[in-house]
Amino acid sequence: MESTWSARRKLIYGLGVLIVIILIAVFSLRNVLFPTPTCFDGKQNGYEAGVDCGGSCSLRCSSQIIPLSVSWARAIRTSSTTYDLAGLIGNRNVDSSTQAITYTFSIYGPDGTLMAQMNGMTPVPVDGDFPVVVNKVFLPAPPSSVSLTVPGNALFYHVTESATNPTLRVTSTRFEEGAIPRVYATIVNTKRLRLKNVPVRAVLYDEQGNAFAVGQTIIDSLDKEGVANVVFTWNTAFSFPPTKIRIYPILDPFVVS
Repeated sequence: MESTWSARRKLIYGLGVLIVIILIAVFSLRNVLFPTPTCFDGKQNGYEAGVDCGGSCSLRCSSQIIPLSVSWARAIRTSSTTYDLAGLIGNRNVDSSTQAITYTFSIYGPDGTLMAQMNGMTPVPVDGDFPVVVNKVFLPAPPSSVSLTVPGNALFYHVTESATNPTLRVTSTRFEEGAIPRVYATIVNTKRLRLKNVPVRAVLYDEQGNAFAVGQTIIDSLDKEGVANVVFTWNTAFSFPPTKIRIYPILDPFVVS
């Protein structure tokens, strides 16, 4: 009987040691055996709304975003042979944006043929409209129409920038008539974040709501909670003063995310 009990005791001890070894091995290999869901594993798991998108992932699923839109595009004559190309793009996503996009202006001649194409790049602010501008484009003939295209398959990511509490605010705007018309604007940085190379664009509208002049400049540096005064100028007098002036500081939302 004693030898039988001794054998059983050895068996119990052996099983105990084996269980401990198995538990240690499982614990050591837990990330291999039971991988933690990530936003880069090609699977819909964890709190994702789709495959590696939505939920806890910064990448938004295509079903969660509204594609960029274009409200208008036009060529604004600045001399006998030069034009400013301008268009208004809309991002209707309140907490999502895409990395800087490449846009394309297509200019068509009087006979409807493609006369020229011009590309540019711009950051995409959240939840609102913003203009894009290409200045002083030479055209051999007056264009009959202009179109503006933006990427339709851009990837959108969650950002912290909020349209209700924007980083940049326009606090004042003033128009000055004359042989060289000017628009003055004051831009305020509301956050404790130093910003560099911030594009600022201006659009002047007539009584019919059509843009008849555009301009753009760059704020090289804007300190934390700092203020910048910008000036837009045009080389010839306007036939009439603007009915509406819109100033657009173009903040890259990924700078503050």
